[in-house]
Amino acid sequence: MADAEKNTTAATNAKKAPKGGRKGGTTFPRITLEKALQYSDKLVSKTHTGGLPESTILAGVFGTSGPDGQVRASALRQYGLLEGDKTAYTATPLAREIDAALDEEKPALLQKALLSAKLFQEIFQTFQDDTVSRAKIRQRAQALKVHPDSAEEAAGIFMESAVTAGIGTMDGENITLLTAGAVVAPPAAAATEELDEGESIGEPEMPPLGDLGASTGAAAKNGSGSDPQGQPPAAKSVVTVNLTVDSSSDPDKLEKQLKLLKQFGLV
Repeated sequence: MADAEKNTTAATNAKKAPKGGRKGGTTFPRITLEKALQYSDKLVSKTHTGGLPESTILAGVFGTSGPDGQVRASALRQYGLLEGDKTAYTATPLAREIDAALDEEKPALLQKALLSAKLFQEIFQTFQDDTVSRAKIRQRAQALKVHPDSAEEAAGIFMESAVTAGIGTMDGENITLLTAGAVVAPPAAAATEELDEGESIGEPEMPPLGDLGASTGAAAKNGSGSDPQGQPPAAKSVVTVNLTVDSSSDPDKLEKQLKLLKQFGLV
C-alpha cells in the first residue's frame, strides 16, 4: 500500500514538472537570451542595494516561486546574469553593465552573456564563421550529452539567442555565425549635416598664394568680374598680405611674388 502511494506521488510530481524541466544530461539555459535580459533588468532594479532571498526574487522577478521560477533563475545564472545563494540572490556585474550600457556597447556584452552558458559556448566554437542548419546544431547538442528529448529545444534557444547577441543571422532553418569576438557595429553617425539657410560655418581659409592667379584669371575672362550669367560680382574681400624679407631671402623668388601681387593689384 505504501509503495503504491509513493508511485502515485511520484507520478503526480512528474506531471507538475515545468515544461523543459531537468531530464538528465548536460544542462543549458531553458529560456532565450532575450527573455533572460527582461528578467535581468528587473533583477538589477530590485537588488541595486543588496541581495534578496530566493523566495523574494522568484516571486518578484520571475513571477512565480514554483519550479518555473527556479528554471528561469537557473538560466540567468548560466548566462552570467545572476549570482549568490538562496539567502541572497543578486545581479552580477555583467547584468549591471548591460543595464547601463549605451547601444554601441551592448553587442559585446550580450555576446559575453551568451557564451557564459557552457553548452552554447561549445556549440558556437564548433560552428563559428560558418552557416549551419538547426539539425546540425541539434546533433551537436546531443553529442555534448544533452538529453535527446531536449536537443531540439536547446538548438532553438541557442539560435534565437545568437541572433539577439548579434553574432548570428537566421535564414529559414539555417544560421550564419560570426567569428569569436565579432560584434555587429551600430550605424555610424553622419559626418556632416546640412546647414539651415543663412547658417554660418565660419570664415573661409585664405587660399594659397599660387591659387590667386587661377581664381582671379577666371573672373577676368568673364569681363569686368561678372559671372557667365551676367550677375554683378560679389563685394570684394579685403586681403592683407604680409611678406617677411631679410638678407637670406631668395631674390628671384621674392621678385616673382611681388610681380604676382602687382598683377592683381594687391600691392
